[in-house]
Amino acid sequence: MSSDTGSGSLDAHFRELERLLARTEQALAEDRLEEAAVRAQVSASFAWLNHTGVFACERLEAVLQEIGRRIASSPPVRQQVRSRSVLHVATQVYPTGGHTQMLANWIRQDRSHRHELALVAQGDQPLPKKVGDALEGRPALRLDDHPDSLVNRAQRLRRAMREVETVVLHVHPHDVVPALALADEDGPTVWFVNHADHVFWVGAGAAHRIVNLRESGARLNVERRGVGPGQQALLIRPVALPDRTVGRAEAKRRLGVAEGLFVVASAAAGSKYEPIDGVGFLDVLEPLLARRDDVRLLVAGPSPDGRWAELERRGRGRALGLLPDAGPLLDAADIYVDSFPFASLTSMLEAAGRGVPVVSLRPPSDEPQVLGADTPELDEVLVVAESAEQLCDRVGELLDDGRRRSCLGSATRESMARNHGAARWADAAGRLLDTPGRGAQCPSYRSPRRARPPRSGAGGDLGHGRCTAHERRAVAAAGAMGAGPARAGGRTPPHPARAPGDAVDPAGTCT
Repeated sequence: MSSDTGSGSLDAHFRELERLLARTEQALAEDRLEEAAVRAQVSASFAWLNHTGVFACERLEAVLQEIGRRIASSPPVRQQVRSRSVLHVATQVYPTGGHTQMLANWIRQDRSHRHELALVAQGDQPLPKKVGDALEGRPALRLDDHPDSLVNRAQRLRRAMREVETVVLHVHPHDVVPALALADEDGPTVWFVNHADHVFWVGAGAAHRIVNLRESGARLNVERRGVGPGQQALLIRPVALPDRTVGRAEAKRRLGVAEGLFVVASAAAGSKYEPIDGVGFLDVLEPLLARRDDVRLLVAGPSPDGRWAELERRGRGRALGLLPDAGPLLDAADIYVDSFPFASLTSMLEAAGRGVPVVSLRPPSDEPQVLGADTPELDEVLVVAESAEQLCDRVGELLDDGRRRSCLGSATRESMARNHGAARWADAAGRLLDTPGRGAQCPSYRSPRRARPPRSGAGGDLGHGRCTAHERRAVAAAGAMGAGPARAGGRTPPHPARAPGDAVDPAGTCT
């Protein structure tokens, strides 16, 4: 992926996307449907991992709809539908990461529906224990459990969808199989979970409604994806409120932190801490560490090498790598600082549920807020900084004022309890799934805007399609943020078999 974050990269990436789309449309015109499906997925992968200035593509959605209509083997016939049945569809699920945790929590907490799971491209990776436990022994449908094609996977998924009342899509931004399966189907109500609201994604055109996890994602849908406000719903992430098993002092001792020291903690995929435009998480926190000998920075996710190894050599903190459970780290935290340059909401919510004050560096108000952290249940308690200097000041002030820190931690925990305790989330999810979703499918595209490169380095208003600092950062960062959980686990996003003449590199580009 290019490190050039200027407008030239946006234009170059957009031209490459148009070239990929043209080859996709040519394959469709010649009725080479499997090749067209593969090329469509390659196009979506490229747009996901190499920002092009667009967050949605009407041409690509139209191609998927047409392929889906042509692969229908017979007129759609609804099977015997299982009452209150929900089929969750995911591309892949992982042992770590907020995406899989959200899926597992959803299935576990909503007891008013029967939940099933279909996996599009799990490969030979085992089903994570937390997902298997949530399913309570019900097997997941693996659409790639034998050599096949994207078209075959779509046909198998289509048959499975005809047996349920509701489908919930948790798919990766590039996954075309659900869109193929849902094309021209008079079947179940389909909800598309907008869990990757910061990057390009494909396939929501086959859904009836979009489920947003935060307000900033919903706003971006309207401004840049052409989605009507009435076609969206807001549902906060499901979080299991933790029970502390040890006190903070004992948790620190187990992590090797000496008595009397403060722990500033964070947890996310390692890629979310890497510098963009020369500024990363350590650059933001270094001034705080330099002026305070009583602080230790402990971060789960990054590998303990490079600058992290230097941090540990100086005795100021360390990277813990991937952890199967970040709970012991969060139990030790005096303050939780959200990952930067990219937010990680799940870990932040888990810290908040433990009564740990949470601090986040948010983009300036004139920039799209999807690169920052926002979630309704923390609106009144999240400590927000608009600059690195301000973040260090906010953290320092909380460390110096134990009473304020304790009061804020209690308010944070109470806010989480109000929104997630006593089956509150499950009730909200149940009402959402029971809402009729028939009618015009979503989104009804209104020619999604593309960012235009600024002249003479000018920024501009995102709502009018100008290229902002967000767009320029996204050129270098879309892959790191979008593929965070996958890359953290040593995997690259799954690709179908390559189309003839195309070579797909690990970053998803097509040459």
